[in-house]
Amino acid sequence: MKITLVKQLNNTFKIAHDSDYEKAKKIKVGEPYEFEYKQVRNLKFHKKFFALMNLLFQNQEIYNNIDHLRKDLTIESGYYDLRVNIHGEEVKEAKSISFAAMSEDEFSEFYNAVLDTIVKYFNFEKQEIIDNVQEYF
Repeated sequence: MKITLVKQLNNTFKIAHDSDYEKAKKIKVGEPYEFEYKQVRNLKFHKKFFALMNLLFQNQEIYNNIDHLRKDLTIESGYYDLRVNIHGEEVKEAKSISFAAMSEDEFSEFYNAVLDTIVKYFNFEKQEIIDNVQEYF
């Protein structure tokens, strides 16, 4: 069972989402439990990435499929796995950027690498991209 907790200043933990209250009711009072913690990825940052993809997609003429654009940018940014296809050739496949696949720190590094790749291949100014994504997002 997973529930999201937020640490309070007094070193206690509070349930973060209403949806987790029902789960928490199943935990017996006074019983010891062991918890493993993992920082939850920032959903707003994830949405910001997709705002970046939408903005770029609307301002380029190479791609007619946004998923192909995202996957190629992911690969060009160095986030890929190599596999061998049926012809024995090595093929690059874009890594997943799902919440389960990347930590917040990894996603931040990935986001910055994608920005650099966009600047390199699409000739946009980095600060201009950042400013436009803020407006678009």
